[in-house]
Amino acid sequence: MVRLFSGLAFTSPPALTPSLPDPAKQAKAARLQTVDALRGGALLGILVVHCSRWFAPDALPSQLYATHAAGYLNGLVTGKVELLFVDKFYALFSFLFGLSFSLMISRSHVAPAAFFRRFLRRLCILGAIGLLHYLHWRGDILLIYAVLGALLLLFNRFSNGVVLAFALVLALNLPVRSLQAYRAWTAPPPTAQPAARAPNPQAQATYRTLAHGSYAATVWANAHSFGDALDFQFGSGRIFQTLGFFLLGLYTGRRRLFERLESARGAFWWFVGGALLLLVATKLLALAMGRAHEGAQLSGPLAGALLAVVRDLGNVATTGFYIAGLALLFQSRPGRWVATPLALVGRMALTNYLLQTLIGSLVFFGYGLGLLRTSELWLACLLSLPIFLLQVGASAYWLKHFTYGPVEWLWRSLTLGERQSLRLKAKTA
Repeated sequence: MVRLFSGLAFTSPPALTPSLPDPAKQAKAARLQTVDALRGGALLGILVVHCSRWFAPDALPSQLYATHAAGYLNGLVTGKVELLFVDKFYALFSFLFGLSFSLMISRSHVAPAAFFRRFLRRLCILGAIGLLHYLHWRGDILLIYAVLGALLLLFNRFSNGVVLAFALVLALNLPVRSLQAYRAWTAPPPTAQPAARAPNPQAQATYRTLAHGSYAATVWANAHSFGDALDFQFGSGRIFQTLGFFLLGLYTGRRRLFERLESARGAFWWFVGGALLLLVATKLLALAMGRAHEGAQLSGPLAGALLAVVRDLGNVATTGFYIAGLALLFQSRPGRWVATPLALVGRMALTNYLLQTLIGSLVFFGYGLGLLRTSELWLACLLSLPIFLLQVGASAYWLKHFTYGPVEWLWRSLTLGERQSLRLKAKTA
């Protein structure tokens, strides 16, 4: 049976095709290693962000930050996480989902109708996994991926130019930012000074549930928060940006850059340089706009909307820098030392993503160790390192004995409608 879906979004095939000549084998091995290592790196970045927020998927009370995130060390960690990680690695993960779809469809050998049906079945199963995950942690992305993934089938019918145009508009969050700017431009001027900010009751409720609630109370609260999750996705534009990075991955896959890493090295260097220049420009512009805003030379909601556009552009540039820069790094001899452990985690990305929620909830929430109530922010962030090292070791051990991660195996078996082989076959002389 054709192993059609082994490379989609969360895992890559563990073995190479024996009939390939050596150069082709090496090129394919480099591609798989690089994509898996990027997935592993994305998971590390996502874990750092989640730990820096005590694994809370929503806003927490300002009093918590006043007591557990004050001081120089906490401020330093918060600033570095915000600069280097926040909004960058979920975007990288989304990019890889679109890239994997492109790679998968390019090597499909079945009729388009059969591919369409099987891909939709795969997304439905992913959606079911995401729904179960959401009930345990409402920061879930799998359910969103399952819904938006179906749109890849539609966009795959469009030309590269159309795909790239939609990708940039959505990744830059222009639909939401345009609406915000329009509302700010047409809103009447305020007639009075804004009132002092009152405590956020939703943040208070989130803290009570996560810090003191039982497992059942947490699941119950998550089950009744779908409306809030949708409001966030559309209000912030996160759902549009996710689709935008899907499409950037689809476009990159069509250009076959990751299938010819060696010959495309120059293109990757151009991306690194361009992204770095754009990143520096947006940071300087955001800094200047922020100071002008503080000095009242640039004020009001419209200024805030324009500043958000600049920051979105900076986040896209940072993500592009990571993609191209890490792809180049992983081709070097020192970079392979970094890529190897990351690729182990990346080969089991779906399993490891869910495992992060399991560990994080048991470490930080009230039905576990409850560190949300007691730990300083810098310490919570530091805990991401032993958690990830545990995932590296567990992935290495598992993949010595099995072909796929456990959740990947279940996903694949349900998609194909029959139990798949899991244990690695012993090598014969």
